[in-house]
Amino acid sequence: MAEASRLIVDESPARPALEPVDLSIVVVTWNSERWVERCLRAIPAACGGIAHEVILYDNASSDHTIGVAQALLPAHVMQSPSNDGLAAATNRAIAVSRGRYVFLLNPDCELAPNALADLVRYLDSHPEAAAAAPLLSDDDGHSQREFQLRRLPTLMTFASEILAFEKWFPGNRTTSRYRYRDLHLDGPQRVDQPAAAALLLRREVFDEIGPLDEQFSPAWFEDVDYCRRLAEAGKAVYVVPSARGKHFGGASLEHVPFHRFVDLWYAHMWRYARKWFSPTQAEALRWLIIAGMLLRLVPAVVGIAHPEVGRRNALRAYAGVLKRAFFRWGERSASS
Repeated sequence: MAEASRLIVDESPARPALEPVDLSIVVVTWNSERWVERCLRAIPAACGGIAHEVILYDNASSDHTIGVAQALLPAHVMQSPSNDGLAAATNRAIAVSRGRYVFLLNPDCELAPNALADLVRYLDSHPEAAAAAPLLSDDDGHSQREFQLRRLPTLMTFASEILAFEKWFPGNRTTSRYRYRDLHLDGPQRVDQPAAAALLLRREVFDEIGPLDEQFSPAWFEDVDYCRRLAEAGKAVYVVPSARGKHFGGASLEHVPFHRFVDLWYAHMWRYARKWFSPTQAEALRWLIIAGMLLRLVPAVVGIAHPEVGRRNALRAYAGVLKRAFFRWGERSASS
């Protein structure tokens, strides 16, 4: 029989040692009140009888996230007095976990019955696989494969995204390849970069590769970086289509101003490039970002760029990135 899901508050020295479990599920929350109940309620059925624990790390939520979680599960939550960022919170939760597998789960995901059981069985029977991801869809059942599954980025794929190749040249080869449109999902397939919204890792692989890079704070590109580190170490990652989940998306963006998100996105893109590309390629990316912001300022000025945030906010976002990219984001460090 499956062990009941638990929420853990801390690992004080006085706390008695607990027996290992098969699976530790790590959920990092930040003002996730409207998502977390569906996420947590789905976990026991998703485990399908596998002994598991749930570790919820809350990044100083100001809503009722903690209350919702405590009402659902009869234990406690790891609480931070400040927003530590997704990578740091994940690392701290994993540090107190005890499963032989670790599953990273966004609070805006709702797993299907047996999804986690299918992933664990796949890794158990495929020792060459270091990690595995379920196949995600949105709330209406539409596939999210182009969000979820991507090849590792190159300068060319970043250029295609920044300069909106898909808008001007629909179906172009660079974008199609980057977004795995050639991938047949009739069975498990090896992929470069599944989104860490739902990702199962072997414990020994995490211990070998090391923690997520906390300099991608508060979020974005920490999962791309981690998948690159897995690839550099020769570790294989698979998507397992029999394991399913819903990903509602945008949970963090609800609480991040548009200009802040845009700046973080491009700053972290450049940080990733400085870490993994040659210096010449990283510098080329910076100028591509500058060019992309100039292109975006035109529709922002006339009020047709992101009408949902308004003309003023769009102008503030793109002009801000333009300025900070020109001045190299204050030379933010790219060291690990």
